[in-house]
Amino acid sequence: MPRQILSKEIIIQTSINLIEVNRDNSFANIARNLGTQSQALYNYFSNQIDLNYAIVAWTIKQITQHLQQKLFGQTKMDAIIAFAMELRKLALDHFLLAQFILKMPRTDKYPDVKLAFADLKALLDCLIATEFTDRKKQILASRCGRDLLIGDIINVGTGWFADKSIPTESGFRTLLKNNLENIKNAN
Repeated sequence: MPRQILSKEIIIQTSINLIEVNRDNSFANIARNLGTQSQALYNYFSNQIDLNYAIVAWTIKQITQHLQQKLFGQTKMDAIIAFAMELRKLALDHFLLAQFILKMPRTDKYPDVKLAFADLKALLDCLIATEFTDRKKQILASRCGRDLLIGDIINVGTGWFADKSIPTESGFRTLLKNNLENIKNAN
């Protein structure tokens, strides 16, 4: 591959491409793919961990932007479910990248990551607030949705749901809707 001008975004995208084909996103592999030396990457990222968190921040920002466009104008229960279904689809379509992101420990060390997750959560919270007015129910709805979503992504992505008599997508939608309705109707 001919040499190209490096940038943080090119390095992140190359790293994501490696992750999505189940290859190690080491500096050596990234540099090999970009036709440069791994030392050149240190001008952009001080170490592998910094790069990994930059991947997380970039990906979450892209997901949030996608969801904002996809869900524009939607409210109430339908919007919450649409958020979860779209995020589920994205994660399953890019399962290796989703696994990569989910395994990264949460930390306050990387402000871009913290901001990216805060923006994604703010979008979800905004949607939840259109259906739930009680703050405790909003928190429960958010936790319920995230728990079900992450569990479903992992279970479906790793093949744990082998029984095909209930399609995983409709099963997830039913579980999410029923649980949210239970939270809404609880005293």
